[in-house]
Amino acid sequence: MTTQTNRRFAALGLALAVAFAASGCGGPKFLKVSGRVTYKGQPVPNAQLRFMPDTGERPGTGLTGDDGTFTLRYSRNQGGVPPGNYTVFLSYVPSNEEENHTAPPKASKELKAVIAKYGDPKTTPLHYELNEDGQFLEINLE
Repeated sequence: MTTQTNRRFAALGLALAVAFAASGCGGPKFLKVSGRVTYKGQPVPNAQLRFMPDTGERPGTGLTGDDGTFTLRYSRNQGGVPPGNYTVFLSYVPSNEEENHTAPPKASKELKAVIAKYGDPKTTPLHYELNEDGQFLEINLE
């Protein structure tokens, strides 16, 4: 093949790759979703959130920081979650320092009990429809 033919094939391949990527055929769309978890107006730290899709597929997860904020991830390498309806359940995750008894717990016994109330996916009252990229959820525990 000539150099000119090679360039044409390369240009055609590049155009096809760009068209394929732009068409969205590369798999499910993932939405960036974040939020904040509070109890009595105060942030809830170290809460693991699992967003279980109603389809029964893989859940999205997030862990709250000291300020109660979280960002959902589908996997270690994939941020966000696919659009859909989700049931949300929580668990408390002690820090390494807390487990080693080198720091006090970030959550009181009362707060841990409240988090535990939301721990069963069959009884949790938390249900959300995620359908917008950049969606921010305010989750107020009672």
